[in-house]
This record gives sequence, C-alpha cells and structure tokens, in this order.
Amino acid sequence: MADGHNIIAESPIDINIAKQLNILISDMGLPLEKIVINPTIGALGYGLEYAYSIMERCRLAALSGDKTVASPFICFVGQESWRAKEAKVDERNQGVIWEVITATALLQAGADILIMRHPEAIEKVNSYIENLYGR
Repeated sequence: MADGHNIIAESPIDINIAKQLNILISDMGLPLEKIVINPTIGALGYGLEYAYSIMERCRLAALSGDKTVASPFICFVGQESWRAKEAKVDERNQGVIWEVITATALLQAGADILIMRHPEAIEKVNSYIENLYGR
C-alpha cells in the first residue's frame, strides 16, 4: 500500500469468497479500484463451465450495483490450459487450440486481463478480439 501497487485477490472459484476477500482487503485501507480479482479459473474440460458461470454471476452482481465484485478479472489462461493432458498432445497443435478456446470463453464471461503462454494462441485471440470490434 505504501508504494501504490495494485493487488491480485486470488480466491477459490466462489463468488462469496471473492466478495469477502475484496471486503477484507478494502477494510485494510486499499481502495476497491486497486483490486484485481483472480477467480482461479479452470481450462476447457477442467471446470471452464463452472468458472464461466461464477464470473458471469460476478459481472451481473457488479452491474446491479455491487461494487465489491466490480473489480477487473485476471485469468491465468496459459497456466491452466497447458496443465491439461489434452494440451500436451502434439497432434494438430492441440495445446494452442486448448488455450485459444479457454481464453475466448473467458473473454465472453467478462475477463479483463488474460495471461497467456503460446504466441500463436495470443495471435488467434487478438484476431478474435479484433473481429468482435469489427476491425
């Protein structure tokens, strides 16, 4: 707090715990604007649908006025995607596909920051984002 840094609030994939953690951090004196939520996502096939629904619920709560869950989401897509055994199969560049699908799904769920690993996956996700904006 002394140097003005932001904080990544990591919680298990649970909206109530994420909210409580943000409240406790703000009670320590750090403004909510300096908190980034790490919802501890899962990759495609490893809990992605659950992560999606939790992130979606957080976004809906934030849009309804709940400032404690209105912080940006950071998602460690590369780390989670490349941990899956399916991503390590060399056929058809499976890992890149795994990372791209996970990232695009999380963008749809409301992710603000994606931490990715493979350059080809990053290119594909950037292209996806540009297509969303009609560029």
